[in-house]
This record gives sequence, structure tokens and C-alpha cells, in this order.
Amino acid sequence: MRPSALLLPGIVLLGCTGASPTQGTSADSGSPVADAPVVADPCRGTAEAAWTSDPSVCLVRFATGISRARGLAIAPNGDVFVNAAGSVTVLFDADGDGVSGDGERATFATAPGLNHGIAFSPDNRYLYASSDTTVYRWAYTAGARSAGERETVVTAMPAGANHPVRPLVFDAAGDLYVAVGSAGNVDTSATLTATRSMIRKFSVATVPVAYAAGEVFASGLRNEVGLAFDSAGRMWGVENGRDQLTDSRFGGDIHENNPGEELNVLNGPGSRFFGYPYCWTEGTLPSGAGKGTQHADLSVPAAMRREEAFCQDAAMVRPPAFSMPAHWAPLGLTEYTGSVLPAAWRGNLFITAHGSWNRNMATGRLIARAQVGADGRVTAVEPVVGQSDGAGGLRQGSWGVRPVDIRQGVDGALYFTDDQGGRVFRIGARRP
Repeated sequence: MRPSALLLPGIVLLGCTGASPTQGTSADSGSPVADAPVVADPCRGTAEAAWTSDPSVCLVRFATGISRARGLAIAPNGDVFVNAAGSVTVLFDADGDGVSGDGERATFATAPGLNHGIAFSPDNRYLYASSDTTVYRWAYTAGARSAGERETVVTAMPAGANHPVRPLVFDAAGDLYVAVGSAGNVDTSATLTATRSMIRKFSVATVPVAYAAGEVFASGLRNEVGLAFDSAGRMWGVENGRDQLTDSRFGGDIHENNPGEELNVLNGPGSRFFGYPYCWTEGTLPSGAGKGTQHADLSVPAAMRREEAFCQDAAMVRPPAFSMPAHWAPLGLTEYTGSVLPAAWRGNLFITAHGSWNRNMATGRLIARAQVGADGRVTAVEPVVGQSDGAGGLRQGSWGVRPVDIRQGVDGALYFTDDQGGRVFRIGARRP
């Protein structure tokens, strides 16, 4: 069966109130931890007008004034750490009003060029954050809101270019994974394909370690920004497909709805090559072979081209777990394991869609839910939070919120960043 996309309708909600019991979870890994005490209402605070797919769900403006808010990590005590514009900011809610106000935040650490990646080590002894060239870490003790001296962990990563963020995630054994996106829209040099568009794995028992010494864990990934392990040990990623796609076999300019953005399972058996730059993923293509089908990219130089059979051989190129709408620009994902949000959401993946920049009818700028079965198969991806169209439906592509990263808080709510507005939002729900 080919992966497919499904978008479901919803309703308008302008915020909500009510108390709800919660459970604690490990927001970086998605794995459950010991139950947290009952906490205050996750809908408390400044309600944000929004469309939601479930009437119990609310959206709250948790923090404002965080310039270029990007990557998120959640501390064991519930503090929210944000990698934003050269510094790591820690947000907290000391007075329990549901908002991290101006006096409820601190600069945990700074380092040159910090721009996105952030993660706690599995034992919570260190906080890691990345620039385009370097991964750093700082010792962390429970409740700390300022750091000591930084250590350099990974050095000499390929610098900048079109995709300068370096997402980070840890496995349960404590190994670090770092994603490096492509330099351009379609990289065609051997040097670029050998050093970028991949995820490398590092032991951090002894640091620093050079990027070139890392194990190539997965490759052919144009720009895999969101990374997360789920509670079954599966490593997931969301990938941004190429832009300006044309293909004479399918009528020429097909970039409006192709390639599909990818939700990928990155570990497990089989090929860990995902096709880029030789193949692209079918999104919506009336004359195609079905969503998720891999096609040879005819725009690369002739010497680099692959046959359709190569791109469609799962032993050579792993297909996506699901093909999402083109130009959604997915940047973050996490598994929901809590008890605050609707029961049907538990065990699902939540994805931030930053939104399109080169599509005639703009799309994205929403939070989506990927329904994952017990066998790991994704059966649907549906928007759950976004902008209301004023008539009970969802309007895509024009919301003043551009979601980036998403994590589950200790309170059982979901938190996500908005780099356009410099904000952090909380998704909660009313008690029935």
C-alpha cells in the first residue's frame, strides 16, 4: 500500500478553561516517565484565537518576546528551554498563572551562532545546543537556570548555506544524532552529497569529536529538521522536499503539489538511504503512481541520474512512512504520551508545519497529528490546530503564527515555538 495523506475538518475554538490531571513524560525522547503531581489547568493563561479539530482543545500564549524562537527542550522540573538567536532562554511560570512573564525567564547560556538544535542528555546531566558548525553542551543540575562553562562536543560541521540548522536527538543509550541539511535546493556535487543531507551518530563519552568522525546513520535526506524517538524506540523525522519541481513526464511544472513532504522512520531494518538528490516523493499528481511513490529527479546532471526502478526499489531507497502535503515545511515532531489532551491523541505524533513560501495558494502554518498504529504504520495525517477561517474551518498559509518545534511538557500539554512572532504556545484541553 502506498502512503497517503488525509486532512480532516474541524471547528473554531477561542480558548478554554477547566482543570485537568496530567502525567509526566520525557519530552525529548517521547518516553513516559513517572507520573507527575496533578497540576493547574493547562488552559489557564492568555487564550489565543485558533481553529482546533477537537472542541476540548485550547491554545494559550505561554511566552512572548523570544526573538527567533526555534528549538525546544523540556527540563525535568517543567522549565521550557528555547534555542533562540544565539542564546538558550529558560522559561518558567513561578506564579502559576499559565504564562511565563517578563520576570519568569532567564538566559541559561550563550554561544556563537546558536540557531535551532537543543536537547537534554538522557540522564539530564547536560544540555546540548547547536550552531551551524558546532554542537556545545553545558552541565545541568535540577532546576538550574544559568549555566557554567560550555564544552565543545561536535566540531567542523558543514557551515551555513540554505539549511543552517543542526537538529539534535539522543537515543536511550546516550548516543547523539545530528542532522545536516542540503546546501542548496538540489545538491549536485560529490562533496556536498558526501557531507550533507544526512544524519550522523556520535558517542559523546569523550569530546570534542569531529563531524567527519561521526557514523553516517541515514542519508539522502534533503532537510530532516524534526527528529524524535517514540516510546517503541522508533526514530522519526520530518523532511522538507525540494522546491520548483518540474518534470516533463507529468506535464512540466508540478511544484504546487509536489514533492510531498516526508514523515520518515529512520531506524530499523532495510535501506537507510532516502533518495535525495536522485529521487523525489510524489505528493498530489493525477497522472502519477500514488502518494509516496519515489520518482527519478530529471533535473540533476545526466551523470547523476537514476532510473525509476532504482528510486522505487525499497531495498535501495527507503520510501516515506507517509507523504504529507507539499510545502508544508514540517520542522518539528514529538510523540504524545500524556493524559491531558484527547485520549485518541495518545501514542500519536505531532508535527509543526512552518508553512509555504513559494506556492501560489499558501499552505501549512499549523500543527498536525499523525495517527500511528501499534505496528508503526501511519494511517493518516490531519491538522489539529491552526488559523480559523471564521466559518468553522481551517485556513492554511496565512496564520500569524509559524510553528517550528514541539515538545510535550511535564504538565502533559504540548508546547511549540513560533519564530515569526517570537512566542511559545501551549496546547491544552478542558476536562470533560
